[in-house]
Amino acid sequence: MSNTIILRNFIRAMFLLAFQVLVLKHINLGGVGFNYISIFLYPIFFMFLPLSTPVWLAMIVGFIYGLCIDYFYDTIGMHTAASVFSAYIRSVLLVILEPQGGYKADGSPTRRQMGFIWFLRYAAIFTFLHVFFFFCVESYTFVYIVRILKFTIPSFAVSLFFVMIYSFLFDPTE
Repeated sequence: MSNTIILRNFIRAMFLLAFQVLVLKHINLGGVGFNYISIFLYPIFFMFLPLSTPVWLAMIVGFIYGLCIDYFYDTIGMHTAASVFSAYIRSVLLVILEPQGGYKADGSPTRRQMGFIWFLRYAAIFTFLHVFFFFCVESYTFVYIVRILKFTIPSFAVSLFFVMIYSFLFDPTE
């Protein structure tokens, strides 16, 4: 990995962290009595990591990144757990969704490089798994599956909307 790719990903991580904690944390889309919607944009950092990123490195970065989010959200490990999970599951998703011709060796799984339909599928699955895992960790048990889904589904829909907007505005090129 070249220094420019590392720098680009570091800048992206800092921008997403700042935007998540300074802007998105304070948005209440549900209104009074319906605060089920949380916007998760920071997982796009893991989505856009270069394909050559080893899983162990992505998980370590996910741990540190999640701790930073948790610090500002006062959530004691929930974002850390979801970030580490997302960093791991990313490699599984990339294998499952691998196109017939394979991936470019030095590429990233972005909308511009992989195409809109592929990226939409990848982003939707990735975002849903991240949000679902986050709310599972928050609930500590599947006994509250209805509550988990009540929080997951609207948060997933809004988060995916923001992820797709981000992918159109800031789709990185390698």
